[in-house]
Amino acid sequence: MAETIIIRRMEPSDEKYVLAIDQKIVGEARAASWQQRVFRYLERYYPPVSHIAKANGVVVGFIIGDIRGWEYGMASGAWIDIMGVDTEYQGQGVGRRLVEAFVAQCRHQGIKGIQSFMRDDDTRIQRFLESVGFSRGTLVEYSLEV
Repeated sequence: MAETIIIRRMEPSDEKYVLAIDQKIVGEARAASWQQRVFRYLERYYPPVSHIAKANGVVVGFIIGDIRGWEYGMASGAWIDIMGVDTEYQGQGVGRRLVEAFVAQCRHQGIKGIQSFMRDDDTRIQRFLESVGFSRGTLVEYSLEV
């Protein structure tokens, strides 16, 4: 990677950069409720585990998550809710660095496990998570169309 990537904890003022990167990846703006969710993470969860990546002073990636202790009968742990890397910086180790920062922060806080959800057919994300040490967990989703 030619540019120096700096990883730091996310701040509320980073919200606009997170939304811009997400829109660039997804190709359209998500529902307003998603924007509110991003802001809620940055406003409520402490100690924070969310981070951003900067290259030459510009935000090029993010990882957003929190620490929970009651979902699905699992032990207290951290959850990666969403992450994204600007399309121009994908494949350059930015995502790996963001996950490493997330994991380091969790270790520092005494967290023993990290989970994430994704679609069963999203093999790209699955391969990425496996490449940074994750393995398939035990949770199973059931759904009903109405």
